[in-house]
Amino acid sequence: MRPAKPNPRDFQTRLRAAYPDAKCALDHADPFQLVVATILSAQCTDARVNLTTPALFARFPDAASLAAARVEDVEALIRSTGFYHNKARNLIGLGQALLARHSGEVPADPAALGALPGVGQKTANVVLANAFGVPALAVDTHIFRVARRLGLSKANTPEKVEADLCRAFPREDWIELHHQLIFHGRRTCDARRPDCAGCPVLGLCPTGLGTIKDPHLGVKLAAVTPAPRPSPSAAEALAPGQLVPQRIISLVPSVTELLVQWGLAARLAGRSRYCIEPRWIRNTVPAVGGTKDPDLGRIRDLAPDLVIMEKDENPKAVADALDAFGIPWLALEIHTVQDCVAALRLLGARLGLPEAAEARAAALEGRLKGRRRKGPRALALIWASPWMSSGPDTYVGDLLRRGGLTPIGPDRYPVLSEADLEALAPEVILLPTEPYRFNRRHQAALQKRFPEARIELVDGQALTWYLSRTEQGLDLVRDLVSR
Repeated sequence: MRPAKPNPRDFQTRLRAAYPDAKCALDHADPFQLVVATILSAQCTDARVNLTTPALFARFPDAASLAAARVEDVEALIRSTGFYHNKARNLIGLGQALLARHSGEVPADPAALGALPGVGQKTANVVLANAFGVPALAVDTHIFRVARRLGLSKANTPEKVEADLCRAFPREDWIELHHQLIFHGRRTCDARRPDCAGCPVLGLCPTGLGTIKDPHLGVKLAAVTPAPRPSPSAAEALAPGQLVPQRIISLVPSVTELLVQWGLAARLAGRSRYCIEPRWIRNTVPAVGGTKDPDLGRIRDLAPDLVIMEKDENPKAVADALDAFGIPWLALEIHTVQDCVAALRLLGARLGLPEAAEARAAALEGRLKGRRRKGPRALALIWASPWMSSGPDTYVGDLLRRGGLTPIGPDRYPVLSEADLEALAPEVILLPTEPYRFNRRHQAALQKRFPEARIELVDGQALTWYLSRTEQGLDLVRDLVSR
């Protein structure tokens, strides 16, 4: 007797927990830029396209300028994406068609969009979903491979796989599912070496469980037994009779964002004023002061049944005051990326979401496997006037190490003199957009001082927000290393 086929909702529940940051990987500001970037992405990585398009859009910002472009000029700008002869002709034809048929604007009608030069069904679906919010499910090489391995389709063409997925999943989930499956294909379900042991949907995957041949490789993979979900330790589990918290105050920005990602926004009773993501939370959840100096009276008045803190960010005096009020609290301790795995499981056990937490923890743990190579010497600055850095023994330092860089400088968060900077001789200097707002002026000044080094402006939240953006941070660092 064949086992019951898993409910598609089960797949998406696990994928949503494992890849909450799943989104369109092509940088774009409007529908025109997205359709151009998607055409360039054929037989090319999204990372390479994102390196190519800024110069292309600076030269040809709209349909009119692209329509009048010379083929050789476009080819010179897009050469690195491959097949640049055909792509250049298609892009110029696209600009001309948009001018002639649609007044220079990208149409939101599927038929009209699909009729443009260089725009097939996949490109049309990508643009419809990401530029116009029209439910569509474009099937690329990742989705084609993943859907067949998961047993969601047995079809042999992308069009038929798309039809199977659209029948199996609700229309309102198509856009999100498209990004989740792509992220799963990139991060876990590799074409040649799928990481079945670290797969968040292993228990639902007939290929990973060894019950069917891998439809991509044509062989049966060695069966992997899903690891039992670890039982919370006595310190982590809810005490007998203790209820799952319903009024939570988070004093940690990234934890606040994580709770929203887990669908717990309704349980948030308060936040520190630095808990600003997602943006709408600023108008719906009351602030209770800062990180080091929260308004303890305000916290008491909000009557929380749990306050979440982090040992480095929140002073012990805050915990002592909460004890005096009889308010339960939980203090995380994050110094490494591996600490995030344990913290996810701890929070899942404490908040009554062990399955969602385990799916994400297992996926992150899978990404940390493999041999780490010593990479370029990298200094992550976090402040200017005076200079301060995030040392090798911090979360940021470990993130750099896991991503392929070698963090340098004193441990913890030292103040650095001008002479200290010179003596460290960094090969890479990272300038995150927070906590200090580094900008291109700082980048230019440091580049002048360190002409042989790479000075990179980076997303501060991706680099420093553990738990809610750890996966994004790993991608950021690994992308820097691969350039």
